[in-house]
Amino acid sequence: MCSRARACSVLIVEDYALIALEIEDAVRRNGGQVLGPAAQIPDALALIEANACDAALLDIRLAHGETVYAVAERLDAKAIPFAFITAWDGDIDERFAHAPVLRKPFGEADLDHCLRVLIGSMPHPAGQRQAA
Repeated sequence: MCSRARACSVLIVEDYALIALEIEDAVRRNGGQVLGPAAQIPDALALIEANACDAALLDIRLAHGETVYAVAERLDAKAIPFAFITAWDGDIDERFAHAPVLRKPFGEADLDHCLRVLIGSMPHPAGQRQAA
């Protein structure tokens, strides 16, 4: 998945455990390292601040009607690429129109392609980013 000596770290924000496990498997299958999964916004934000993060896969709608946009804002501020993985059919906040969207249900090949697109869009390794 990455051409660097270390594996790429991919944050997973997903509130359904089975879907999170499927995403984890895809990250590992593609040579990545899993960060999370986080099912709540505060947990995801804490993971971003405490760990090197190269990319992220975000479910838009989490439990209790929360949206993941606060996490997307922080990732944007740190120049970390992300994609939305969602079954939600509503409009996506226009601030994040640049982010790829993978609609649930998705296939293994679709998820693998999404990961490759994310990793290909990384500006530089996580440990070398400017603090935002």
